[in-house]
Amino acid sequence: MTTRLKYSIKGLLVGAAALAIGIIILNHANLFLQIIMVAAGIGSLLDGVYTLLGIRRWKYTSVTKTLTTIKGVESTLLGFAAIVVGIFAANEALTVMVYIFAVSLIFSSIVSLQNAAVAGTFNISDMRGHFVAEAVIQILIAIILFFKPVETLELIVKVLAIAFIVVGSLSVVFALIVMFSKSKKTAEVGEAEVVEENK
Repeated sequence: MTTRLKYSIKGLLVGAAALAIGIIILNHANLFLQIIMVAAGIGSLLDGVYTLLGIRRWKYTSVTKTLTTIKGVESTLLGFAAIVVGIFAANEALTVMVYIFAVSLIFSSIVSLQNAAVAGTFNISDMRGHFVAEAVIQILIAIILFFKPVETLELIVKVLAIAFIVVGSLSVVFALIVMFSKSKKTAEVGEAEVVEENK
């Protein structure tokens, strides 16, 4: 078996798996809403713990330190709550958690803007743009979540499912094309050898 054929078979298997995952996501949207909530909770929990552990070694003004501490505690508690809700609660509770996340994002954007305001004080002026961009993104996401929480979650699931289906389909088609062209070329070489032998 040639290296090209091996990669084609791998591409075919990966594509088929991605296609199957996409179909499963579409048929079990509620389950994946819970998975997204749990994943978001884990991310928030890790961010909160990282923030709280890093407070002592970072330089802050008193205001910034207070806001960052609150943000760390908030992210930790919110992350833990999101994990619990995602695993055990009904869809209505997921909607409530989305609103809570939106509020948390607004607060986080305030902290980011405050960090941008004092960046020059701690000789990290080059980070000011990063903090501002972070705040803007957080505000935009929060606005979307405030106005259409359920629709946003459903859209995320649909986009994820479609992405898997498209990537999976393309991988399968490409792998089959490569395998077919290889088989056809091998067959032609075989026929040519037979003709040469007959001569």
